[in-house]
Amino acid sequence: MQLDTIERLDTGALVSAAQDGDADAWERLVEEFTPMLKARIRRFRLGHEDAQDVLQTTWLLAWQNLKSVTDGQRMAGWLATIAFRECLKITKRTKEICTPDLDTLGSTDDVDRELARTWLAGTLNELVEELPDAQRVLFRALTETSEPHYVDVARRLGRPVGSIGPTRARCFAKLRGLLQAREITRDFLD
Repeated sequence: MQLDTIERLDTGALVSAAQDGDADAWERLVEEFTPMLKARIRRFRLGHEDAQDVLQTTWLLAWQNLKSVTDGQRMAGWLATIAFRECLKITKRTKEICTPDLDTLGSTDDVDRELARTWLAGTLNELVEELPDAQRVLFRALTETSEPHYVDVARRLGRPVGSIGPTRARCFAKLRGLLQAREITRDFLD
């Protein structure tokens, strides 16, 4: 199928044509989906070189496995999943993170939410390390249990109970500032 005579084909038709060896169809797929892939890769906050590597690897793997696509209309989700997994590989190389079995998550939206949660957990650990010692120790003590009691935390840390609340407030204010400095806002997480 030659695309030069057809102005706009749906994604399924482009995938089918690319599977049949139509280089123009492949180029149009790359052109159509690269912006979406770049946006998803940016969510990982990778360095420029790593992000470019993920994008190139995603397209390489997509090309190598294009024949396995049975429903061309699902191309966006398939590409997003490839990019997600490649981002995880790079992230795992730079630091150890705990991730669930991605095949059990279901939809691309579920994968994106898990990606954001996992990435944010790792980032939060990095930011906690930047806190002053007293705040870092208190943050960890407060987050070790689901319902921490100031009396227990104060006793364990050898601090006055009245100091826990104000130190906690300074700690959270500092963390908010560190998150904002990295441009991590509620909009990023939604």
